[in-house]
Amino acid sequence: MWEAAAIPGRGAELLDWVRATAADELGETSDIRVYCSSDDRVVLIASSKSHVRPRIQAEPTGLVRRPPHQWLFREVGSDR
Repeated sequence: MWEAAAIPGRGAELLDWVRATAADELGETSDIRVYCSSDDRVVLIASSKSHVRPRIQAEPTGLVRRPPHQWLFREVGSDR
């Protein structure tokens, strides 16, 4: 999971950056989902069937209020 808060008014540019740069960096990730909020935040959630979990190394320079946050999770299933 990767999350960044855009400089006010630059959310669309950050979203474009995520689609063009960050998503490509994940390579063979099986499922990539990108979300955005009304307060100019963008979240990318990637799940992979591989045991290798790539991280996004590139920085969206000039587009964010603070460095992006990034976490690695492992799927544990569902209680449903």
